[in-house]
Amino acid sequence: MADIKVIQDLARILNLQNIASGVIDLNDETISNKEYLYKVLLEEVNIRKKNKLKDLKHMSRLKPLVFDELRISDGLKWQLSRIKEMDFNETRENIIIVGDCSTGKTSLATTIGNCAIEKGTKVVYVTQEELLVESKIKKKTWNNILIADVVIVDDMFYLTPSEEELIQVYKLLMFLQETRSIILVTNRPLSSWKNMKIDTHIVETLAKRLMQDAQIISL
Repeated sequence: MADIKVIQDLARILNLQNIASGVIDLNDETISNKEYLYKVLLEEVNIRKKNKLKDLKHMSRLKPLVFDELRISDGLKWQLSRIKEMDFNETRENIIIVGDCSTGKTSLATTIGNCAIEKGTKVVYVTQEELLVESKIKKKTWNNILIADVVIVDDMFYLTPSEEELIQVYKLLMFLQETRSIILVTNRPLSSWKNMKIDTHIVETLAKRLMQDAQIISL
């Protein structure tokens, strides 16, 4: 037999306050069958969770990629397992994924993003170029970025930016990380950013601020 408290907890999630507060007496078997009501409410909750998950995945813009964990070291597997357990709704932490081309950086970021979505986290994926464009046109994707808990920025400094682009990237990332986590994907080790022929001070400051309390994954 289903427990009344469990039914009331489900009713509270659904904002069915008359059931949740006990105004409707679930002990009166002439009014309702507790087991039936429990199944109905549980199904409603599960449907809402499924629809929310579908909406979050659509909002994320994540590509259908799968990361091959078999090819990474045991140390990286352990690090990844810990990251998958993180609740970005409660904790803000940057993750920087560094590696050469075709090492699985984007698929790894996708895996982390999908794990976050499963916990109800709002995630948005953009490339650096898309981030710059969306910040100017300020339409749907930009609005989603503003409400996201995690923003994945791919292809970071894949090409050396102009001075104007560098300043804009700096401002955007500093703004975004104030209230959300950033997952950065780059093929340039952060120590080499200063070697780009652009403003060294801005680049070094950006790297230091992004790396503060961040996890770095090297592929």
